[in-house]
Amino acid sequence: MSMPMIFLPAMPCDARLYAAQLEGLKDIVAPTVHVLAEKTLSESADALLATITGSFILAGTAYGGCLAMEILAQAPDRIRGLWLMNCQPSAHPNPRAAQETAIRIRSGEFENVIAEFAGNAIPASDMTSREAFVQMARDSGAELFARQSEAAATRSNHWSTLSNSKVPTLLIWGDADTFVPSDVGTQIAKVMPHAGFELLQHCGHFPTLERPDICTTIAREWLMRSVLS
Repeated sequence: MSMPMIFLPAMPCDARLYAAQLEGLKDIVAPTVHVLAEKTLSESADALLATITGSFILAGTAYGGCLAMEILAQAPDRIRGLWLMNCQPSAHPNPRAAQETAIRIRSGEFENVIAEFAGNAIPASDMTSREAFVQMARDSGAELFARQSEAAATRSNHWSTLSNSKVPTLLIWGDADTFVPSDVGTQIAKVMPHAGFELLQHCGHFPTLERPDICTTIAREWLMRSVLS
């Protein structure tokens, strides 16, 4: 029986963020995607852990990566491999701003917020990925986006969680991300004793969406070498 691999999307995304990986890795792991939006990241971590038994591999992008770090903090012995992308281990620097974003989303500015987010997240040279993100955001709906924005404001500092981790870890970062610069990823790689770092050129906030094939190839090699061997 294959090892479960849980994918946690960025906000406000769904399984389409990981379409290439779900298809390309299903012969070696049992992949599932979980979209969570409890009041806090800690509560979302609790909710996920309550629905899963045994050990699993965990992958998360941006908001999903922050949630993955919260899960690692709560249940380090259950995680067999960790794949993080473009996420911030520090506490949120401006919770009020995240809450104000949620207010804007609920007050009729949903489309404006999506457009702003897409413009900051994905380089203008990749309109195909921008359009795919916008469609996911629209389909996910305003309330999910608002709830996840509010939950993001509860982000904890997990630098010590990462530095104390013994879990094999893969870090893939887009070098054109304006939300979480690549030097955050390189710093994570320095403090984690079992982490490998891959930087993708001209890629933004969503590596698996913007560079699906290379992400799948890197992840497959990492899984076979470091997690499933």
